[in-house]
Parts: sequence; structure tokens; C-alpha cells
Amino acid sequence: MKKVITTATIALGLIACINETKKEVSTENETAMTTTQTATTIETSQIDAVIKTLFNGVDQRDWEAVKRTMADSVYTDYTALGGDSGFKTPDEILTGWKALLPGFERTVHQVHNKAIWVAGNRATATMDAIATHFLNNDQWTVFVGYDTEYVKENDAWKIARIDLSLYDQNGNTALPLEALKNVENNQIPELKSASNATQTVVEAFFSALENQNLEDLLATLDSNVVQKMPLAPTNFPKELVGIEVMKKQYTGVMDYTQSYQREVFGTTDPNTVLVKFEGTITTSEGKPYNNAYVGIYTVKDGKITVFVEQFNPNILLNGWPGLQPETYSVHAAGARTDSGVIREEVAFSSNGVLLKGHLFLPPNFDAAKKYPAAIVTGSWTSVKEQMPDEYASVMAKDGFITLTFDFTGFGESEGQPRQVEDYNLKIEDIKAAVDYLIQHDNVDGENLSGLGVCASSGYMAHATAQDKRIKTLVLVAPWLHNPEIAKMIYDSRPGGTAGLLQAAKEAKVNYAETGQMAYVLAASELDPLSAMYVPQNAFDYYLNPSKAAGPKYDNRFAISSWEPWLTFDGISVGKDIVQPVFIVHSESGAVPQGTKDFYGLLPGEKDIKWLNDYNQQQLYFEADAVNAAMGEVVAYLKK
Repeated sequence: MKKVITTATIALGLIACINETKKEVSTENETAMTTTQTATTIETSQIDAVIKTLFNGVDQRDWEAVKRTMADSVYTDYTALGGDSGFKTPDEILTGWKALLPGFERTVHQVHNKAIWVAGNRATATMDAIATHFLNNDQWTVFVGYDTEYVKENDAWKIARIDLSLYDQNGNTALPLEALKNVENNQIPELKSASNATQTVVEAFFSALENQNLEDLLATLDSNVVQKMPLAPTNFPKELVGIEVMKKQYTGVMDYTQSYQREVFGTTDPNTVLVKFEGTITTSEGKPYNNAYVGIYTVKDGKITVFVEQFNPNILLNGWPGLQPETYSVHAAGARTDSGVIREEVAFSSNGVLLKGHLFLPPNFDAAKKYPAAIVTGSWTSVKEQMPDEYASVMAKDGFITLTFDFTGFGESEGQPRQVEDYNLKIEDIKAAVDYLIQHDNVDGENLSGLGVCASSGYMAHATAQDKRIKTLVLVAPWLHNPEIAKMIYDSRPGGTAGLLQAAKEAKVNYAETGQMAYVLAASELDPLSAMYVPQNAFDYYLNPSKAAGPKYDNRFAISSWEPWLTFDGISVGKDIVQPVFIVHSESGAVPQGTKDFYGLLPGEKDIKWLNDYNQQQLYFEADAVNAAMGEVVAYLKK
């Protein structure tokens, strides 16, 4: 993707089921859990309010309101737009923003798709944003993702980190320079209100949509109307020209129940307005389609002549009938849907807990055939939509039936408490997945593999040692540790290993007594108490919405998890595995020595490939790394 690197971008800144457990829970515990959930909801609402204040303040040039949202020191990273990164004071940040943004007639941020996770006095939030910048009847729009962190200070949430990822952009990329010159020359455009005449026509357009009245909608459009959709995906039109084409496009839309929250902004041209709106739509098939938009409407002689509609293409792909996401994961490395791979939603039970999964079927699936199969699991704290779906979909493309699932207490699966990284549960879940998959009519039970990525490699290794129905063990970028290695890694953390174990013990006792689990953030760039804390983007995969962060992932870690995690031995089990083992790893990946120790203990057939051109997180999601790893895996399994 081409990036715009200008002097202006340095100043750019902001443009940038509760499980029904088998054991009974007391009424007191139920009340405690409800109280905890209510408190978390309140905290989430407060953080959401901070986000709204930040972006609305920027758009309205209310710099004092913006400043109040920030901690005393904020880490910002706008390198995706050619800017810089580092800790800054609020005044330093605002100096950069005020050098550019007031030079536009309008800046409109449409922030949506938010996921907020709270753990004590720390929180993270990811969100997508469409930011349209308007000047001289021209526009520049960026479609970005934000990864943010918050600290609670004096009972108020403050922003402590803002990290921007650029997804896409369109329009006039020279506009930032023009805006920058406007500020330098003190020629700052005044924020204008929308003219009544133009606003009336635009309101009639939206009312026609909400009333599902095609005739009224067409009446708002000029005969030569042009609708532009620059962010539309490749399998959706980017431009519609003329009233007849619009009639054809919107005839089907009129079958959908829809309503729109909207806000209209004026420009120096009374005939042009910007509209920030969110749609709540139910298709004729009963499927929700709730997208977020920034529109630019130009009206002449009482008719809309041109409107530019910027929207989130990923929501379109996931929600619009007849369209499909381009890949089977939250990012781009997995098999594309046009590869012929079929994904099915499945569910199965593990010790009475309902687990949700994805079953991937190969292209040209033949219900009369038997296929080799694999269960694919991911790193600690992960959900199926991350690296498991990434690898499983690619593997299915090569002729395997593959299964991913959310472990007990994670993602869409049931289980309380949530986010507990307990190897005992996860090993049992893998064996339950074997129970489910081996009963599939098209699975070759003599050709079933277990593929573990990162931390689940140790869990998959134990499951393989215990369950001979797993015929081959495959590990990719394995994190394999034992208590000795864990102590070396975690003794540098606040309180050391002993402190973490004591905290886990206290968290278990507290949960047993009150039904409330204590959490820390799973990943953080700022909080040394988080489960994964190494600054400078070391765990960017879990925090970055352009990679794996977002609504599917819960960025929390149950403190009780420290005991099973720190005492787990994923290495010595190697001596108990009699099935063939194939490993793909990197010397710059996680704990390579642990993998070497494990490999040395394996008594049977074994092989290992080192892909040293890639690091750990690249092997989670980057297309080249995933394809290189899967090329080795598939070649091994098919030999």
C-alpha cells in the first residue's frame, strides 16, 4: 500500500455468555459476578466517552477538551503516516495537531468497530476510523486502525498510548500540505454550519432510505448523479453513474429495514456538506449490516449531483448478502474465499462446556471421499479467528479438513471464569476436538494431525502423548517451556515468579469466595503487570487492529493463570510421544532452546525446519511467513 510521506504527516497526529457450569454457584457468587460485570460496563462506557471526546474535540477544534482526555505523558506512533513515535506531553501533541488540522475546512472522524478491555486501572481499546479531510471542494480520506491504552488517574480514565495503522487512503494526497500552509499563513477556514437548503435535500435522501421509498429517494438525485465509493472492496462497484444505474442499485436496498444516526457538517461551499452517519440495517434475509460512513454530498438545483461515500469495506464484506470476506481470518494471510475453501460454524462439548469452532473443508469438497484432517490451535490467550484460522484455512486449501475452536473460557466458547490459561483445561479441550473431528463422515481417522502454534504447542504435545488418535504432531513457532525456563523469563517481572504464583493463589481463593476473577491486561506496551509486556511493539500482534486485535479478542489475562502457566512443562513430554513429529521454527522465534530440548527427547520419527528469515509474530500472520511454514508442513504430511 502506497504511503503519503510529507512534512505535514509529522504534524498529522490523530488523523491518524456466561457458561452454565456443572458445579452450582451460590446466590452470593452470582450477585458478585453481576456486580463485577456492571462495574466493567461502567468502566467501558467511561472509556468510550473519552474516545468520543477526543475525536469530537479534534473535529470541533476544542483543544482544551482534547487535552483533558490525555495522561501527563502519552506514547504516540504515527509512523504509518510518515510521522514519528515516542512519549510526548499533551501540549506537544496538540502543537502538532494544531499546526495542520485547522487548515482544513472540515475534518470528520467516524470512529467505529470499537473493542474495549478493562483490567483494574489499566485498559486497552482498538477501533477503526474513517477520517475525511475537506478543503477547497476536495477531500483526502484515510481508513485507519487505532490501538490505544488508558490509565485511571484520580478516578478518571486518561489516554496513555495512541498507535495508528494505515489500512487505505484516497483522494487528494496534497491536501495536507495546503492545510499546513493555511495554518502557517494564519488563513484558517471558519467552521461553517450546513445551509438549510442543502441539508433539507440530504435529509430527504436519508428519510427515503429509512422509509424504504425508492421513488422518494430517486427524487433527491440528479439525472446524471454520481455516487463514488473509494473504499469499496474489489468485488463491489466503486462508482455508480446516472439515475438508471442508481435505481437498479437501490431497488434491492429498499427491501432492507434501516435507520441512520447522522450528523451534518457545513463547508465554505453552501452546496456541499459532510455527513457522518451510522446505519442500522436488517437485510431481507434477516442479517444485520451495521456500517459506519462519512459522506460528502453536493447539491445543485435541489438535487444531489455527486456524493462520495466512505465506509468500512470489511463490515461490508462480512455483512452484505452475496459478498464474502476475502480471507478466513482477521487479516490477509489466510486462504481467500475464492480459493474454494468452505468454512462452517460448528460446536461440540468438552466436559460439559460448549465450545465454538470453525470447520474448514477443501475446495471441490466431495462428500463421498475421506480426507486427511487436522486440529489447529494458537498461542496463549488467542481465539480461533487469529493464527488458528490463518493456518487452518491455508491447510484446507491444500486438501485437508481442518478444525479450529475457542478453548474453554475464551472467545465464543462457554466457560467461567473467562481468560484462564490452564493447560489442564486446554489439553482436555484438544482431546474433545479429536472426539468431534474423528466422527466426521469425511475424516480419515488414520490421517489426523494436531497442529499447535506457539504456546498451544505444549498443550498439543501433551494431548498427542495421551491420545494416540492424533497420528502426527506438527508444531509451528512453538513456545515450549518448563518451570526452570519460566523462572528465568519471569523472575524479571515485578514480584518475580514467586510473586506471580502468590497472586495466582490469591486470585483463586478470591474467585472461590466471591465469584470475582482478577485480571491484568494480556498484552500492553505500557503496563509491566500485563501478561505480555515488552515495549516497542514486541506484542504488536495482539494489540494492533490491522493484525489480530479487535472485538473477537479479549485482551485480558486471569491472574489465576500464572500458576498453571509457570508450572507447566511442555518439554519433558517429548519423551512420551511415539507418533511422528514435525516442527517449523525460527532462531529468532520464541524460546528456541526449549524447542531444541523437546526435539532431543523425541524417541520416534522426527524432523525440524528452521525458517530464520521470520520472527515469532511474522509466523502468526504475515503471508510470506505463513505460506513458507505451511509449505513445509503440507509437504511433510503428504510425503
